[in-house]
Amino acid sequence: MSKIHRILVPVDFSETSKRALDYAYFFANRFDAKLDVLHVWRPSEYAGDEMVVLTRSEPELTLSTFLRNHADQQLSAFLKNVPHSKQMLEAGEPAHVIAKVAAEGGYDLIVMGTHGRTGLSHMMMGSVAEKVVRLASCPVLTYRTPVEK
Repeated sequence: MSKIHRILVPVDFSETSKRALDYAYFFANRFDAKLDVLHVWRPSEYAGDEMVVLTRSEPELTLSTFLRNHADQQLSAFLKNVPHSKQMLEAGEPAHVIAKVAAEGGYDLIVMGTHGRTGLSHMMMGSVAEKVVRLASCPVLTYRTPVEK
């Protein structure tokens, strides 16, 4: 088995991804590995980039710039007081972007949360974690928040 040098943690700002990040931090400490965090945001499917957003605090922004800025603010707030090497923000379809970033970045492990949906909700929503497991060129460790009974 090869040594783990770089760990990628995709987050969606949920409690599950927060716990997966904590779990990844344990692995990073154990293997003295770098921990990088990625958030993939989806551009609007219904409004083109030519749409402009007007706010009181910022100048006129395109919709994609506004959404990217908002995602960046959320990511910074989510990672406040969480040790990590690098934070990344990408746009696109999450599973494909995660697999691409992991391959191009030479990551040894992806640690990500899974919501554990089943049945109709899984069929309708799909599973980003499941797609990443199929697409990734490196091992993927999924963390599911235990269900309280």
